[in-house]
Amino acid sequence: MRKLLVVILLFAGGLTSYVRSQDIRAAFMSAPDDVLPLLTHNMRADLLDYVDAGMKAEVNNELSGVSRLDTLSGDFLSLSSTASTTVQMKLLPYGDSSLICVIKSVKAEAEDSRMAFYNMSWERMDDEGLFQEPEIKDFFISHENAHEYMDKCDMYLVSLKLGAADNCLVAEYTMPYYMSEEDSAIVKPLLRRLKYIWISGSFRPE
Repeated sequence: MRKLLVVILLFAGGLTSYVRSQDIRAAFMSAPDDVLPLLTHNMRADLLDYVDAGMKAEVNNELSGVSRLDTLSGDFLSLSSTASTTVQMKLLPYGDSSLICVIKSVKAEAEDSRMAFYNMSWERMDDEGLFQEPEIKDFFISHENAHEYMDKCDMYLVSLKLGAADNCLVAEYTMPYYMSEEDSAIVKPLLRRLKYIWISGSFRPE
C-alpha cells in the first residue's frame, strides 16, 4: 500500500511538472508575431524539439541570424533572439488563472528592458497595478546621492530579470555603463539592485 502511495505521489508530481511545462510551451508556440517576430511557428517547434532531444537549441531566424533557447523550465523560458536581444517569458499566478509576463531586453554598452503583461489568450493587459516602474532615484542607496548625481544620470536605462526558479524580479539601473570611466566609478558604488516579489497579482518591492 505504501509503495502504491509513493508511486501515485511521484506520478502526480511528474504530471504537474509536465502540465506546467506544456503551459509555457503552449504560450511560446502561440505567441503572436509582434512578441516573437523573428521566429515562425516551425522554428519555435524546432527549438522545443532540440531541448527535448538534449541538443543545442538553436535555429536560423527570419533575419538569417541565430536564435537560441537558453532556458526552459516549468513556467519560464529565456530566449536569445539575436546576439544583442533577449526575451524572457514567465507564467505568473493571477486570480484563478495565470498571466504571461514578457521582458524584452536590448544590450549594447548597457542593457535596457521593457516589460509587458498578457492574459493566456495573448491579449495585452494594463500594466497599472501589476508593476510600478522604479524611478532613477530609487536605485540609489541614499536619495541625497541621487540628487547630487542626477545630472549624470539623464537616461532611464533599466535591466529587468525574471527569476527562473521563483516569482521574483530584479531591476538594475544600467546608465553608468554609458558614462565615462571616472563618472561610472563614482556612481556605481552608490547604486543598488531592486528586487520585487510577485504577491497577489503584482510585483511588490521586497
